[in-house]
Amino acid sequence: MASPDAALTGRLAAPGRPAASGALLFATAAWGSTFVVTKSSLGELAPATFLLWRFGVAAVVLLAVSARRTRGLTRPDRWRGVALGVLLGGGFLLQTTGLQDTSAGLSGFLTGSSVVMVPVLASVVLSTRVTAQGWLAVGLSAVGLVLLTSGPGAGFSAGAVLTLAGAAGFAGHITALSAWATPSNAVGITTVSVVVAAGTCAVWSALTGQLAAPRSPGAWAAVLWVALVATCLGLAVQAWAQGALTATSAAVIMTMEPVFAALLAVLVAGELLGPAAWLGGLLVVLAMGTAEIGVRECCDATAPRVECC
Repeated sequence: MASPDAALTGRLAAPGRPAASGALLFATAAWGSTFVVTKSSLGELAPATFLLWRFGVAAVVLLAVSARRTRGLTRPDRWRGVALGVLLGGGFLLQTTGLQDTSAGLSGFLTGSSVVMVPVLASVVLSTRVTAQGWLAVGLSAVGLVLLTSGPGAGFSAGAVLTLAGAAGFAGHITALSAWATPSNAVGITTVSVVVAAGTCAVWSALTGQLAAPRSPGAWAAVLWVALVATCLGLAVQAWAQGALTATSAAVIMTMEPVFAALLAVLVAGELLGPAAWLGGLLVVLAMGTAEIGVRECCDATAPRVECC
C-alpha cells in the first residue's frame, strides 16, 4: 500500500491519460463548486470564520499525511511556506469577503484572472520577460473583465473590487510558488502555507470578534467539502494525474474551473449571467489558457495547486 506522502506526491501507479484527464477534470469541477458552496455558507459564518474552519481542517489532514516532508524542509523553505501562507490567507479573505457582494459565477471568472496577472507580476518581481503570448493573455483578460463588470447580469461593485484584489494575492502566491517549489519541497511548503493561512484567518476572526463554530449540518457539510474534497483530495488528484499529463494538457483542463463555477451557480443557485457577462467570462478563460500554456509550462508539474477559491 502506498504511503500518505506518496498519495500527495504522485508516487502511485502511473495513470493512463484518459483516467488522468477524467480525474483532473473532476478535481477542477470540485474547485469550481467551492464558489457556490462557500457563498451558501456566508449567511451563517463570517468569511474569516468559514476560512478558518476550511483551512484548519485541511491543515490537520495535510500535516497528518505529509509530516515527514514538512519536517524535512530547510529553514529557507519554511519561511517561504510562511510567506505563501500569508498570500494565500490574505487572498482568500479578500475573495471570500467580496463573495458576499457578488454572484458566485461572476466571482469565479474574476478570480480566474489571477492566472493572467502572473506573467506581469513575474516580470516585475522576478525580471521574467513577458512574451507576446503573455501580453495577448493580458489583453484578452482586460476586455473580458470590462464585459464582466459592466454588462447586464454582471456589475461593478465593492465585492468585485475585493475579488480582484484577492485575485492579485493569488497571482502573488502562484508566482512565488512557481519560483520556490521543487518536486522535493512542494508538498512540504504547501502544507506550511495552509497552516499559516489557517492562522491568518484565526487572527482576523479573533480581532473582529467573529470566532464561531458552524451550527447547522449544511455549514459543516460545506466546510468539509471545501477542505477535504476541493483542497486535500484535489491536491492529491492533481499530483497523481499530472504523472500522465503534460503541463500543457493539465493547464487546459484546469482553466475550466471558472466555467464550472458559473455553470453550477446557474444550475444549482439559480444565478443569472447576461450574454455580455458570459462573453467576458469566456474571454477570461481563453486568456487563462493562453497564459497557462505559453508562460507557465515550466512550472505546473512541480507546483501543486492549493485550490480553495
